[in-house]
Amino acid sequence: MYKIGITGSIGTGKTTVANMFALFEVPIFNADEEIRKILNIEKVKQKIQDKWPHVKIGSEIDKSKLKSIIFSKKCEKLRLEKLLYPYLEKERNKFEKVNYNKNILVYDVPLIYETKTEKKYDLILLTNCDLTLQRKRVLSRDKISNSLFEKIIKSQLSFHEKIVFKPQIINTDRAKFFILLKIVILLIKIQIRLKLKNGK
Repeated sequence: MYKIGITGSIGTGKTTVANMFALFEVPIFNADEEIRKILNIEKVKQKIQDKWPHVKIGSEIDKSKLKSIIFSKKCEKLRLEKLLYPYLEKERNKFEKVNYNKNILVYDVPLIYETKTEKKYDLILLTNCDLTLQRKRVLSRDKISNSLFEKIIKSQLSFHEKIVFKPQIINTDRAKFFILLKIVILLIKIQIRLKLKNGK
């Protein structure tokens, strides 16, 4: 089983790249989607309410308020991660068990380097794009303020800090066709490598 991690700062095109793999029926584990599901678990909602009483409105978590809190103080972000990550790891394990017979698995995970989990992957793709385009994507998609966007960016390692780990860089400024072409070539290389390793 060959594990590919896709990481990068918010709005740099991680999910777009992951979806290219999905075109070839490669299973995708999307950490952000899993976190959204975890936030709907009643036990998790209660734990969040216990720590941050003002973020729960009725029976739901106000995710905008929660984001504002956790990206204002590093200690609050760490508290939330400590609460959610055991659930996320459980879902990751389920994903791997369900897809144990697949040659390639792809993981769309924003904080691979920040959480020091890079050794879990055989290959890491790092998405990157122009900051102006990144800002435009995030403000349009997530409907957050520019101030919150800046806080989120500062909470993550910079592109230059990440390239020290020597990932495969994919620039998403370019047309999607070129991203797809690059991934197709990469897939072919991986499949050849797997065949050689298995002696087939």
